[in-house]
Amino acid sequence: MTNWATTASEKWNKWSAYPPTSWRGKIYAYGETLMDKIPFKEYFLKEVPTKSEGALVSKVDIVVPNILSEVEVLNDLRVLVATQEPYHARWVWYCCYLLPVSSLFTLIPVIPNFPFFYNLFRVYSHYKARHGAQHLQHLFDRGAFEVIFDSELSKFYQATYASTGSTTPNQGFSSDSASNNNERRSFDNRTLESGLPLLEENPSLITDSDISRMATYFQVPTFESAIRRARHQIIANASKTT
Repeated sequence: MTNWATTASEKWNKWSAYPPTSWRGKIYAYGETLMDKIPFKEYFLKEVPTKSEGALVSKVDIVVPNILSEVEVLNDLRVLVATQEPYHARWVWYCCYLLPVSSLFTLIPVIPNFPFFYNLFRVYSHYKARHGAQHLQHLFDRGAFEVIFDSELSKFYQATYASTGSTTPNQGFSSDSASNNNERRSFDNRTLESGLPLLEENPSLITDSDISRMATYFQVPTFESAIRRARHQIIANASKTT
């Protein structure tokens, strides 16, 4: 199943080369919009190897900034596992039930059956997320997690200290704090999917530029888009509650 998903993803990404005004380009843009709406928690869980894939793992380091405590990190992860595993278990079946219905779109000539393929992707995504949650629970049961505080990562969050009145200097990787503030303001004023701008009094957040530098620092460029998506979803959710 993973090989099929990888092949499908490679073929889908090739559609990004088509002009935005072409029908393939428009479908690709709409598909990416749908992908952005998938909760970032699901993206995180489905990247966790299944128990069979990670059977030899004896210890897992969780790297965090020092503004967090070990207790809250492990508690939040435990809550995530406990709530998301049954959620994805249900939605695997819901999406499976919809497969016969979405397959009927095959009767439409010329146009590929995108509803069916998207629904099939959702089956795979929920399946992987569920098994990722199960593997995390397995690691919890074995006491395999160790929280590691990284001083360099903490520097990215100095702006948050400043916004809450701390005297800690703002000394992140960003060489130009003014440009970071401009980026925050430009995103704050953007109309999000909720239709509401982020209010100015909300705490400062790491920027997309910060995320890019984090990915470079930790040498995980493939995670940059996922972390960026998570940031935007968190801001959108914050807008809905303010």
